[in-house]
Amino acid sequence: MIANKSKLIVSAVAVSVATFSHLSVAQENSYPSERLNYIIAFGPGGGNDLMSRTVVDILNDYDLYGGQNIVVANRAGGSGAIGYSHVKRQHGNPYVATSTSGNFITTPLIADTDWNYSDFTPIALLASDAMFLVVREDSDYHNVDDFVEAAQSSRIIVGGTGSSGPSRVVASLFSEEADIRLEYVPAGTGGEMVTALTSGSVEAIVANPSEVAGQIAAGNFRALAFSDAQRSDIYPDVPTFQELGYDFTFALPRGVVLPGGVDSDVQEWWVSALKEVVETEEWNKYLETNSLSGTYLWGDEFGDYLQETSEVYERTLRNIGAI
Repeated sequence: MIANKSKLIVSAVAVSVATFSHLSVAQENSYPSERLNYIIAFGPGGGNDLMSRTVVDILNDYDLYGGQNIVVANRAGGSGAIGYSHVKRQHGNPYVATSTSGNFITTPLIADTDWNYSDFTPIALLASDAMFLVVREDSDYHNVDDFVEAAQSSRIIVGGTGSSGPSRVVASLFSEEADIRLEYVPAGTGGEMVTALTSGSVEAIVANPSEVAGQIAAGNFRALAFSDAQRSDIYPDVPTFQELGYDFTFALPRGVVLPGGVDSDVQEWWVSALKEVVETEEWNKYLETNSLSGTYLWGDEFGDYLQETSEVYERTLRNIGAI
């Protein structure tokens, strides 16, 4: 089970303290004094690219990087393997940063990479990418208990994106905790998954909120439960699996890391800077637009979260024979 994650509570005092800490560390250590190379391990236009450029734009617009230049470069390939490998090889370099995503956890587990989460300096979890259990609005399953009761006496087909992605992991964790058997059918894309539910090819899907937001808004789909430790900021009426008595949580990390071996004072500087980033209107607009929850962990707590997430993912993939 992944530990609960703390929400950042912003107050005037907290803002002033974060700002003071940010400036004092910068003054004491003369950091930053060089250009930052922000590496995006995926191609333009995707979720990781959008989050990374949002963070960089805010750093620039609010002059949070000490007046220094930030250069953004996409190094796509190998489901993140190429870009993350490049950053990993910059060991000890405080002027390289990158953003995490689901592939930051999954790629080292299913591919032969020269890195994993432990090769990086954790800075901040900024948003959680969790999953909904979704049915059609005309479904007989009005809540999770209805769903579980039906699954105890009949076969239920559940769809999701990919054979070993987060949809499969959440479906497996749910079936294990509820002591039910689900028949999981993978789709190639989120669109195909939505079509499968619409057409009745599957009775439910496990989907990222952004993949089903339009159908929920149109009244075609109903979300029964959310896989994060806390309810979604965007869909506060959808209960979590955990609060319904199914004791698991699962979400993939959207955050920021630096190469391993970076000094702790630089880590502290970045934590302070990103605390200012998430206070901005631009960041909260990004969260709302992309149906993401603003879930914040800082420094080594983020590192612990990465470890726990990786362990849960690996155990689940081994249980289903994916690795």
